[in-house]
Amino acid sequence: MKHFKLILTLMRIIVAILFVANVIFMIQLYNSIKERYINDVEQCLSRADQIETVDRIIDAGLVGDDDVVWIQIGLQKSDVGSTMNAEQLREMDYSQRFRRVDKQIMSMIAQHLHDDHYVNRLKKPDIPKMEEAFRRDLNFSGYYPAEVHIVEPGATLEYSSDLWEIIYRINNDIAYYAYISPLTNNIIREMGGVIMTSALIALVLTFGFWYLLHVIARQRTIEEMKDDFTNNMTHELKTPIAIAYAANDSLLQFPDSSDEVRTKKYLTAALEQLSKLSGLVESILAMSMERRKHLTMAKEKINLKTFLASIIEQQKLKAPKPCEIILECPEDGVVEADTTHFSNVIANLIDNSIKYSGDSVNIAINADSTKLSISDNGIGIPEKSIPDIWSKFYRVPHDNRVDIRGYGIGLFYVKSIVDKHGWEIRVVSRQGKGSTFAIKF
Repeated sequence: MKHFKLILTLMRIIVAILFVANVIFMIQLYNSIKERYINDVEQCLSRADQIETVDRIIDAGLVGDDDVVWIQIGLQKSDVGSTMNAEQLREMDYSQRFRRVDKQIMSMIAQHLHDDHYVNRLKKPDIPKMEEAFRRDLNFSGYYPAEVHIVEPGATLEYSSDLWEIIYRINNDIAYYAYISPLTNNIIREMGGVIMTSALIALVLTFGFWYLLHVIARQRTIEEMKDDFTNNMTHELKTPIAIAYAANDSLLQFPDSSDEVRTKKYLTAALEQLSKLSGLVESILAMSMERRKHLTMAKEKINLKTFLASIIEQQKLKAPKPCEIILECPEDGVVEADTTHFSNVIANLIDNSIKYSGDSVNIAINADSTKLSISDNGIGIPEKSIPDIWSKFYRVPHDNRVDIRGYGIGLFYVKSIVDKHGWEIRVVSRQGKGSTFAIKF
């Protein structure tokens, strides 16, 4: 058990570490996607700037008759990279040192349009028009922010603190600040599969871990109850054997055929203890029912009235207190059942009614071909204990009845046999008012 607790603690620590690591990786993934989105937004802003700038150049008449703004671009090898194999690209950190060609071209166009040749001869930027072009380009790229703002350096804007800020630079100088609503929903949708899978894995692990602990705790409880049963049963078996042995030994060692009273007394004591021993053996056999999963019932047609009347007479003979049992059953009442096990079920229920009752017992048995019920005037079962009475080794706590001995397997055996027959059994009980066990065939 010590090693088990250590392993359990280590498992908890490992699961916690894995959970934290998963959260960290998710945050890193989120930031990586966000960075990619910001790069896309920067390109949308660059295109919006170029559209607005070209419009101002045309309005200023700084173009030819065909309204074309001619731009001369020169690219060198360092702009587009050189032909290399994969290993060389990795060594050169290609993703950082060589930008995409289209981004380089966009940057060169922006630099040309903002050259002093144009800037000093153009009107001020039309910010609303640029915002409109910016929003349109964002929508075309699949982004639909609720707020879009563009601000020149030195200008002021009152905006919500949760907006993304995009800094647009030309020739390393800040040209504009752009503010847009966070594209969190887009990022979450892109991460949806990863988030859902991680959440499901976490739920499955949590449930599996909880279920494992639940089963282990239940197994420990059952094991403790089983040990208690074994200890109690061992003690109970020794008592009748010792008494029967002593009675018979006395008769053999000191025979006296003239003393019939003494002989009868010892033989009666031996017979009672052997009867008790037989009952204990039946209890042990009943407990083994759980391991006999494939036990089949040898069913045959039984006349209920005759069958029940016989069991009632046997129970009356062995009852330790006055016992009145009333049977109501039609003469033609018939049921298909295993005679041996069915008789044990009825005997168990009647025996419980006798044990858990006052100085006298009144039992009513009603039966026909569809159902059977056994009602008594006993001490009843607490409502909270009713769901557990069918469990092996469970005993209903009765603080005021410490004289009743038992092992908590009688009703477990009853439920097992009823289930094997394909029947149903229910109980209705109130403390101090008695109990009714009903079997539906």
